[in-house]
Amino acid sequence: MEDQRDQQAAPAPQRAPYAPQFQPAPPEHQIAAPPSYPQGTVERATRLVLRRVARGLILAGDVIRPRLGWVLLTLFLVGVIGLETIALVAPFFAAKITDSRPPPIPAAAAVESFLRGQATFDADMMWDSFSPRFQASLIDKGTSRDQLASQMQSARDSGQTYTGFSYIGGVTLKDAQKMYFYAVDVRSAQSNNSGTLSFVFTVDQSGKIANIQ
Repeated sequence: MEDQRDQQAAPAPQRAPYAPQFQPAPPEHQIAAPPSYPQGTVERATRLVLRRVARGLILAGDVIRPRLGWVLLTLFLVGVIGLETIALVAPFFAAKITDSRPPPIPAAAAVESFLRGQATFDADMMWDSFSPRFQASLIDKGTSRDQLASQMQSARDSGQTYTGFSYIGGVTLKDAQKMYFYAVDVRSAQSNNSGTLSFVFTVDQSGKIANIQ
């Protein structure tokens, strides 16, 4: 019985608390340092290259110097030949460039007649420069030969004068009609002012004025 009490009374053995153990990390890979060059190596290499370049230039000068006149003469002749070649070839390429502008056309006789009649206040000359269809159109709008003469007389009485006109150019339309552009200089005696008016004449196939803008 005593042995049993002794066994019950004996304390149980205690375990040590758990403590994690860390393994030391392996050493990181070390980058090898670049090899070191002896001090002054780069400077000596640079000086060596420069000396060789300078020596090469001196040798080239020694070779060219006795023939310098021929070298200059050759360069001059090459330049002259190049300029002559450009002078010969340039017109060929210039001819290839097309001009999209329409060819100039001479002024129409009917238009010139109208402008001279306007400058001299001659209504008959102006009316005769119109095509029959244009005359009929003007009559439908209330302007006849007599009324045109009356308008021109009123302009003369007011002191208005047409000092000149300039032909700017003309184009041929798809329906074989032609369009002419003019600038007319006008002076008013009453207001002592002068200006320039623009006129656009459309001439039909018969050479008469078909419209004025």
